[in-house]
Amino acid sequence: MGLAYQPYVGQWSASPDNPFAPDRLYTPAFNSYRGGISLTQPHAGLWAARQQVALHFDREGRVSRIEARGVLDLDLSALRDASASAWSRNYFKHFEGPTPQAAVSVDHRGSVYRQLAFLVQEAGGAPLTLSTYGTGFDLGYWRRLGEEEFVVLPVWAENRVDFFAADAQTPTTQTAIDELYLYFPPEATFVVPAPDHVILETTGTAGHDLALAAVHLRIFEPADRDAPGAVLNPGFFLGDANAQIAIAAAEINASAGKTILTIKQGVPNIAVDDTLINPRMRFAIRAALAQAQVANERHPGTVTHLIVSNEYAEVTAPLGDTMTPTRQVTEMVRFARAQLAPGGDFEGLGLALGVRSHGFRGADADSTDPAIRRFTQDVRELIRVTDVLMENIYPSPEAVEQARKTGHWDAFFDREDGELSIQWRRLETSIAGLADGKRVELMIGEIGHPTNGIAFNLPGYVVGARPVASGSAFARVREHLAESDTRIDQPGIDAFQAYFNASTSASFLTEAFRWSRDTGVQIHAFEAFDEPHKSSQNLPLAGLGLAESILNQGGSYGAEGFYGIFRYTGVAGFSATSPDPITPGAKLLDSLPEDSEGAVPQWASQFAGQFLSKLPDFDFRGTAHAFVRGVATPEPGLGD
Repeated sequence: MGLAYQPYVGQWSASPDNPFAPDRLYTPAFNSYRGGISLTQPHAGLWAARQQVALHFDREGRVSRIEARGVLDLDLSALRDASASAWSRNYFKHFEGPTPQAAVSVDHRGSVYRQLAFLVQEAGGAPLTLSTYGTGFDLGYWRRLGEEEFVVLPVWAENRVDFFAADAQTPTTQTAIDELYLYFPPEATFVVPAPDHVILETTGTAGHDLALAAVHLRIFEPADRDAPGAVLNPGFFLGDANAQIAIAAAEINASAGKTILTIKQGVPNIAVDDTLINPRMRFAIRAALAQAQVANERHPGTVTHLIVSNEYAEVTAPLGDTMTPTRQVTEMVRFARAQLAPGGDFEGLGLALGVRSHGFRGADADSTDPAIRRFTQDVRELIRVTDVLMENIYPSPEAVEQARKTGHWDAFFDREDGELSIQWRRLETSIAGLADGKRVELMIGEIGHPTNGIAFNLPGYVVGARPVASGSAFARVREHLAESDTRIDQPGIDAFQAYFNASTSASFLTEAFRWSRDTGVQIHAFEAFDEPHKSSQNLPLAGLGLAESILNQGGSYGAEGFYGIFRYTGVAGFSATSPDPITPGAKLLDSLPEDSEGAVPQWASQFAGQFLSKLPDFDFRGTAHAFVRGVATPEPGLGD
């Protein structure tokens, strides 16, 4: 049973009765944790980091010299056989008003490990395959220092400052836990410690007005694999929550003594100056391979695929001599394959290489359109270097309309005449005609239907201020945009919720997995968990006015955040987050009324939420076991 998986969970509420903004789906972004599971003592963690700054003062009390050093110790076996709590510790700073308090260690109930363990539990031990999207590294984790460029990643670490008075042998010391930034060479698979490379940025002059501006923890340098002390670049395992997926899945598999979770490790689109061919993309690929290698050393077979890019390979207008997006992807697949080849840094890892798109079925060798002809040639070249192609396929507005009217999805899932079968046969025919006899595995990378919001396949949907088909569902929604252009009135909400709701989503998924079992085609249901950060509250959206943003699929009423089978109830603000449970109404509009017993609803803090199913009509466990031959007894899940 296949699921798409991106380890992001929501803030506030992911439901229409949001207490903070009635009738608005207010869901600010929240990464399940940033800085990963790195901790200093006394808690065991995959890594421990420390920064130490020494300030030396002269007899007049002025700073005469500043020194600094740093260290990062990575132990990828430190959490073997550890509890879910050990895998879920994180540092966090609460606020009192605008003032940050001391960092505290929290046990994150929404951690990656717990998300994966929850899925295993809900599936009753039936195996799941997860197709992911990231490696923990993203475009912005980058900085130029002097003439060099580095990957820069955040780590919660001990920040120690020693104050040496003139002629004093023993300092006065202040220690705090802070989010510090470490620098990693982006083109190096292996590194050795280089503590003398820490760079101090100061202002003023010694003995007069010398002051510390910043400490740049550049504490590793590139090395050959066989150099004394050489290790995998620790930056591969830092960054955001995506970096923990493979190693957490491997630990769950090892604990179970069998492969319950398999991972198709995704590498995101990291484009610089409109091209994927850049050091940042290469670092992301290396990071994915390193995570896969460590995971498979812990439990063989945990990571099976590397999927390079998502919906980047597509038809584009002729670009002259500029390399097309599809050719860029091809070059990055070649780079990954070289890493896996004999003599490569990840020789013997043995992953299948693939690409995810939504346009492969548009390749047509007989087309007269120059853009399609170019794309077709590019796909032919891509096939030569790849093992797997994933195609994202969603129902048309016509199929969505039929599902609303009839309550079934025959227009999409019928084995002979349904849209999905027709598009799948078209994909098979197109790729077979370009493969020149090579066997290429085909899969569906994404397929799904949201439980709420305005989706791109709502009948009549258009982007921006373009004309809308009279009488369409989208026209009815737009009719009920409030005069303020900041919300949609209830009749408009009712209009899109008639199409996108828990009932239609459950029936869609039931039919999707039945189609997968009947045809033998691997699908990945989009999405394991809601991603409410995709329903943006940062309006207006780029290139759109406020009204068009409110009505957009990615706006505050957009369906992008509500494709999940499950959701998380943790509630948080932005930086100024209280450690106490938040009372609905405390941040935005009026609170919900008291219930019959006079109690005001409470929501859990962001680290204390629960995972919940959104789809009472969808048998997740039964569906997962339907893919297993000869297994009838569900097994208990993991977690604590």
